[in-house]
Amino acid sequence: MAPTTEPARLDLAAWINDQAAGAVGSLSVLAVPVTLGLIAFTSLGSATTGVGLHAAFVCAALGGFVYGLLGRTVVPAAGPSSATALTLAGLAAQLAAEPALSPATPDGVLGIVALCGVAVMLAGALQMLLALLGIARLARFVPQPVLGGFMNGVAFLILLAQLPLLLGHAPGAVAGLHELAPVHPGAVALGLATAGLLWFSSRRWPRAPTMLLALLVGTLVDAALRGALPQLALGARIGTVAGEPLWPWAMLSRLAAGDPTLWGTHLPVLAATALLLAVIGALETALNNLALDQVGATRHDPQRELLAIGATNLVVGALGGLPVVALRARAMAILQAGGRGRSAAVGSSVVLGGLYLFGEPVLAVLPLPVLAGIMAVIALTLIDRWTRTLLAQWWAGERSRELLLGLGVVALVGLITVFQGFGAAVALGTLLSILVFFTRMNRSLVRQRCTAAARPSRRIYPGPVEARLRGLREGITIFELEGALFFGSGERLLAEAETLPANCRCLVLDLRRVSTIDETGAMALQQLAVRLRRQGVELLPAGVAAGSPQAEALRAFGSLAAAWPDVDRAVEAAERRLLGDMPAGGSVLLSDCSLLQGLDGAQRAAVAALLQPRTLAAGESLFAEGDAADCLYVLTRGSVSVISRADAQGRTQRYLSISPGMMFGETAMLDGGGRSASVVADVDASVFALTQADLDRLTRLHPELAARLYRNIAVHLSERLRSAAAAWNASLR
Repeated sequence: MAPTTEPARLDLAAWINDQAAGAVGSLSVLAVPVTLGLIAFTSLGSATTGVGLHAAFVCAALGGFVYGLLGRTVVPAAGPSSATALTLAGLAAQLAAEPALSPATPDGVLGIVALCGVAVMLAGALQMLLALLGIARLARFVPQPVLGGFMNGVAFLILLAQLPLLLGHAPGAVAGLHELAPVHPGAVALGLATAGLLWFSSRRWPRAPTMLLALLVGTLVDAALRGALPQLALGARIGTVAGEPLWPWAMLSRLAAGDPTLWGTHLPVLAATALLLAVIGALETALNNLALDQVGATRHDPQRELLAIGATNLVVGALGGLPVVALRARAMAILQAGGRGRSAAVGSSVVLGGLYLFGEPVLAVLPLPVLAGIMAVIALTLIDRWTRTLLAQWWAGERSRELLLGLGVVALVGLITVFQGFGAAVALGTLLSILVFFTRMNRSLVRQRCTAAARPSRRIYPGPVEARLRGLREGITIFELEGALFFGSGERLLAEAETLPANCRCLVLDLRRVSTIDETGAMALQQLAVRLRRQGVELLPAGVAAGSPQAEALRAFGSLAAAWPDVDRAVEAAERRLLGDMPAGGSVLLSDCSLLQGLDGAQRAAVAALLQPRTLAAGESLFAEGDAADCLYVLTRGSVSVISRADAQGRTQRYLSISPGMMFGETAMLDGGGRSASVVADVDASVFALTQADLDRLTRLHPELAARLYRNIAVHLSERLRSAAAAWNASLR
């Protein structure tokens, strides 16, 4: 019997633990649905408490039960959210202003609840449609400034909604801020003390059910003060709900009968509210579940969870409940109490349902200032963390354009949320984010501009040629682009090109930092090439790797088929254009090479007799990085390049290129180390080698000649390093 009963005892123990954790977790956040229910229907006046409590518990108990069965997250807990409750409050207030739906009459209250229920049901249907269309994942792509401003606006509205309760007024008794007087000091003190207790305890004991603790302590203090000081005004309690629970069978029958009072002109506002509830609920569900994934190291299916939320809202809306979202606060409370999985979520909903059906005496004594104090703390925790980070950077002295733009969008979206509603805030905020994105793309497209005088190529020219180029390089302009070259930034490039100086003859475009090129961007490049050609300026694009998405885009859109692999080679091509299309080669006499400068005929002949000739074919390697170095080389014909070792993709980096008449390889020969780079012939080339052994022999036999050679090597090395260092440093900026 033991092998069969032991697992059963273990399962039973786990189930009991989950039920206990679910009960503690739900009671810990009891203030959330109760207060949001009162907020959602505060426009109903004396009917606020009954309708609000009914809507809150249908959402938290029945909605939580249904979603607990259908959801698959680490703890599929659901309930009302501040954003959706406030959205529904806007609809209820708008309906309450209609004479035919006056909240002063039972039929008017029933009609308002009916239409609000229809909006919730429509939102659920829309959420299921969004899930089936695969749009659920798009909720993750809402711009962060929009989300931040929206959350901050919601937090402010929640704080604003708590003011009447904190000041001691009953729900629905205050229609505006101008009616907040009189103030009841006892209620204010009780609410603020509860808020302070919750704030302190949540930081001192982050894993404890601090909301439940604050609710219990606040309720006990309220009861004690009412008994000891009956004259002290401590504000309102929830009180006994008059009549039976508001099960909306009558409203459903009226809807089915097509009562024109309920339908008529209200369809547009119902549809708009339903769409807003669907989008906000989908967004909050996705974000809350993403946060739970991080806590539980899990990965949820956004489509399935949105389907579950949509189906839950269909059920909840039919019974007059608040809109349901996946509620992170409730899930975290259950997790902190030790619960996990569907069993804990379902058990917590059963506890809330029992409390509503059979625990009216408990609900009746809950002080509204205590609930308001708890909700005020919750509202403060809802302030967007990203916004807090930006504000901290601003406070520290950061005044960058990006920071100010981000804070500006957040502030504007928050203000629109408060004064115009969530729909206008999300729509305008998204539009602003797009405009800011375009502005940043336009502004950052041209990352840097300079001339080839500041960023010459790594080609080492003979002295006379280099002297001639110094006066010509100002005619080569380099644009380094960054970001996306697309329909929002192509015009910026064309406008920037109009500022080229009059002496510009070549424009080098560095495209290596361009992340993407669309059809409009490719056409902008093509238009730029045509415009520049008419002005006698040649466009040289560079930095587009063969086979890259950017290269494929240029090829597919028929723009700039030829491009240089990097800016260095493009600048070299421009330099050659200015030199009269001088080829990458040519030849010089051995006697004119830099190694033999300043020698007389006999000395040149003596050195030439020691030089060992070698011929290289185009692409042939002379030596490789790491090879032993026992000689230097003099180039008399063609061109060679000093390059890095190839990486995993076979790509190399050119350090410099050598023109005829120059020497190379002297550094490794002099210090005795291995070759620091490889040398490859660009075209057919001829070189002469002078070994270290022959140079040592000259030092012994002809010390004056050897000293002259060493001096020529030092001068050449100094000139080459100056030029190469300037080009390399400029390329790294």
